[in-house]
Amino acid sequence: MARLLVLTWLCLGLAGCAPELNWRQVQFDEAGVSQLFPCKPRRQQRTIQLVGQPRTLVLQLCDAAGVTWGLAYLKVGEPAEVPAVLDTLAAAAHANLGAERGAAQPQTVAGAGGYAAAGRYRLSGRRPDGQAIESALLLYARGTVVVQLTALGPKLDDAAVDAFLAGASAQP
Repeated sequence: MARLLVLTWLCLGLAGCAPELNWRQVQFDEAGVSQLFPCKPRRQQRTIQLVGQPRTLVLQLCDAAGVTWGLAYLKVGEPAEVPAVLDTLAAAAHANLGAERGAAQPQTVAGAGGYAAAGRYRLSGRRPDGQAIESALLLYARGTVVVQLTALGPKLDDAAVDAFLAGASAQP
């Protein structure tokens, strides 16, 4: 609880006096994770083909300060599939923006396991209409639940992105 309080105050101080960012901790019990969001997320769900299997992807999204903030998660059947799913999600995020694939920067998420493709990515690319776009991404896994955090917008505020990505935790 103390960590959450310190993190919330840090977020308010860093990202924060901007009235369009209204930080809140949101629990996603079905995934076993919680996330600090700068706005109230709305839930979407779709089935996608990933690593040769149809999978249910749950999205929690909101828009604030000209940025789309999102948490996506999916359950993987076997623990051995987790590394391939993480790698595929990282590759897809890069391809969607036409960005060159870079290595993940390490970022620890409390309660998450360590995998090669897990970590933080910063991307710059173009939308289909040619407009410049930036994205910050964090991938991690809690058991067989794979989680992707994304901030996507024309210009990302580093302090707000840092607060968002630091607000990830997997429940024990």
